[in-house]
Amino acid sequence: MSPADTTTTEGALCEGCGEQGEPGDRFCEGCGAALPATEGPPPAEREGTRARPVTARTAAAGADTDAGDGHAAGSDGANGSNGVVEANGVIEADAAGPDGLADGDADALGLRGLGYDPEDPADRDHAERSVRGAAAVTDIGRVRARNEDAFGLVRLPLAGSEREIVVGVVCDGVGSVPGSAAASAVACRQVLETARDAVTHPDPADPGLADTGGIDVTELAYTCAEAAVVAVSALGGPGRDSPACTYVSAMVVGDVLVVSWIGDSRAYWLVPDEPDASCVLTTDDSWAAEAVAVGLLEPERAYSDPRAHAITRWVAADGPPGPAHVVAHAADRPGVLLICSDGLWNHVPHAADLARLVHADGPAPTTRAMLAAALDDGGTDNTTLVVVDVEPEGSSA
Repeated sequence: MSPADTTTTEGALCEGCGEQGEPGDRFCEGCGAALPATEGPPPAEREGTRARPVTARTAAAGADTDAGDGHAAGSDGANGSNGVVEANGVIEADAAGPDGLADGDADALGLRGLGYDPEDPADRDHAERSVRGAAAVTDIGRVRARNEDAFGLVRLPLAGSEREIVVGVVCDGVGSVPGSAAASAVACRQVLETARDAVTHPDPADPGLADTGGIDVTELAYTCAEAAVVAVSALGGPGRDSPACTYVSAMVVGDVLVVSWIGDSRAYWLVPDEPDASCVLTTDDSWAAEAVAVGLLEPERAYSDPRAHAITRWVAADGPPGPAHVVAHAADRPGVLLICSDGLWNHVPHAADLARLVHADGPAPTTRAMLAAALDDGGTDNTTLVVVDVEPEGSSA
């Protein structure tokens, strides 16, 4: 979508039933048909946080505008050669390979910080990572020619506190757009980099943040999502499609869980001792979910429709603008926070079934059990997930 393809004056007219939509509507409320793109009202400032709203395009191509996270979204520093360059901390790609990753090594994209090398075929097809109390895995699956998913996982100490924060992120490259393997990897790298920067610059003067080491975890979730959008947007360029991905992140400090997402990658709260108490924490940005939400279709009909999995929001230079979704929860019992791409939940969608796959031996065996369930059911897509053990103070596992 380009600025020439949008209008800010009124909503689109449905070609199917003739109903007039509101500005920004992506589907007709009368018949559910997709609408031509229009631009809705600008996102409002969020209450209760110092962070700015996440926008899919923070600056026009070539602008030298401060992106709000210490980086610039301009194109200064591009050298026009194959590969990538880093301009003021934002990754830009000139000529990526067929999988979206440039021909140079992964250091050029700054991806070493992910804990695995997404440019190495062995790592790209299957990679695992563990930190204390959390684990991640990505796998190409049984059908796809390449893996366009990525993950990031890190556990960081909080200043002046015995607590630590676990940050996990999963991104699923949009397969219909060239360069989306790079988009997912760069987004994950940017989240980890932003989180590391945040914990080294806490706000110890704020007594309300004492339990989280001077870090506003909700604000950090917004900031990380925005940083991912800016980094992925910089991969696009004139005359070519914008690389794109979905996004879900999880931040855990003690019993505090903060989840952020754009697209249809999901987060689940799983209670292994009481599987039926488990639940989905996110709502899909998809045609089916929106059709159900506005009452156009019952869930069974919506999710069996050929348009069901068409996403209505994504991370890219041409992605719909607006802040990332963010929800915060306080765990009242031991459990597991799961974030995953649709390569897992397409095969095992129900929270209770996922809770029954949680392994008593910890996060790493749990990730392998969940991956095996997806593969055993056909492995029709790339599958990527992060699990984090959560044990509130005073509880016993």
